[in-house]
Amino acid sequence: MNNIMITVDIEPADTIVYNRIRYVMAQLLVAVGFPFIILREPDKVDDNFTIACIPEDLSESYLSRQEFDLIIPYGDYAPWTADDANIKMDKIEGVPVLYIDRKPEFLIRDHRVGFDLINVVFFLLSRQEEYTYEHRDLWDCFAAPYSVLYEQGILGIPIINYYIKHLELYVRRWIRGVSEPRWKDGAPYSVILSHDVDHLPSNDITITLNRLLHANRDPGFIADMLGYTKELLSSGRLSKPTWRLSDWIEKEREYGFHSTFFLAANTRRLHHNDPSYWIYSKLIHNGKRISISRVAKMIEEDGWEIGLHGSMNTYIDQQLLSKEKKLLIDQTGCTVAGIRQHYLRFDVRKTWQVQESLGFSYDTTLGYNERNGFRAGIAFPFVPYDLQNEREYNLLELPVSIMDGNFFADYGEKLDARKAIQRCKKLFKVVEQTEGLLVVNFHPHYYATTHPDWWAVYEYILQNVAESGAWVATGREIADWWSERRDRLIRYV
Repeated sequence: MNNIMITVDIEPADTIVYNRIRYVMAQLLVAVGFPFIILREPDKVDDNFTIACIPEDLSESYLSRQEFDLIIPYGDYAPWTADDANIKMDKIEGVPVLYIDRKPEFLIRDHRVGFDLINVVFFLLSRQEEYTYEHRDLWDCFAAPYSVLYEQGILGIPIINYYIKHLELYVRRWIRGVSEPRWKDGAPYSVILSHDVDHLPSNDITITLNRLLHANRDPGFIADMLGYTKELLSSGRLSKPTWRLSDWIEKEREYGFHSTFFLAANTRRLHHNDPSYWIYSKLIHNGKRISISRVAKMIEEDGWEIGLHGSMNTYIDQQLLSKEKKLLIDQTGCTVAGIRQHYLRFDVRKTWQVQESLGFSYDTTLGYNERNGFRAGIAFPFVPYDLQNEREYNLLELPVSIMDGNFFADYGEKLDARKAIQRCKKLFKVVEQTEGLLVVNFHPHYYATTHPDWWAVYEYILQNVAESGAWVATGREIADWWSERRDRLIRYV
């Protein structure tokens, strides 16, 4: 590491504005990769590369003083919080830019950012629109069609990554030095392969008994009751497993990859969509009948990661989530650092707060159940922001960009393999162009069932990632890498 430092001077209207700007600049500059310090003294200028974040009406006077290497003007954030905010989009140098009143002029030119960078980034990362627009879908989730990025046709573009790229290019014109490597071994971008284990490939009677016991929670109670009873009575045997966990492990091992498996640990099906297995239910793994708790520890010891797949109601229930985390750790002996909520259930007011309180180092729920893309407009790890208490959360978000169901399921696009691969190519391209992070979520139980295209697309993803030289890591490895990188780069005053 060299001695070059970026100094960010913020002239805020009040403490809340200062905290928000400081938050935005930290997320941007951690990705850029040069060490930086954030000050609340706009006149403190030295020989470092200096950035001034100032109100729009003061930008001309700051430019005339020629004391700063870059001026980032910011406008009033209030218009972005309105229920009927008229958020528009324009493309500057091919990069989409959101705005409300003041039309963007350029990206970065002549020591100045030409659009309201700070408010755009804060709007997206704070998930302001999820506070403002309270309508929810059948899973009680904020759905893709509700979002500004979907409305503007740019959900598939990580626009914040492009802002970071242009900021980095501008800084490098003035700074001669070596920045922190963005990814391990100088990889061009990074990928997390992950799997939500919603069902087990098992003929374990405990699973069917669990489903039967709680069938009255299902809308199709009578049909399910008859089906489960038939399974129990048919020659004393249950249905033959349709997939094998070892298939996924061995295929990833061929490429030298490790992935993250998110396991459910609920003791009761409190919701009819909760997974029906127990943490001690058994499956056939490598030819042996073993409990999922033992398999979890075995694959962790081989380099894979085990995370918690929180049941349907845990996204707003701290007590229930705490029980499930404890159960998973106690029964498997695994280190559980990360979480993904079942059905990507997420409440911007509560979910991060609940997860933080239980000591998770990262969440990777932030994606959509209907469409693939970049829910927060970013393909990097980022620290979420608590708008209710005006503070940063103490955990990382690793946003999901590709999920299998969005390609194939009835609630998704209902594509075939060819079209799904085309969608993947576009998402991989924009992440590679901006040296970002792509989080992939494929559900193992769909393999070799009613959707044979699932496996073909996953094999394409593995091959593409291998050929591109991306760093493939578990969620925990990425979270640790980014947190350590952040600690080396940032200095608050």
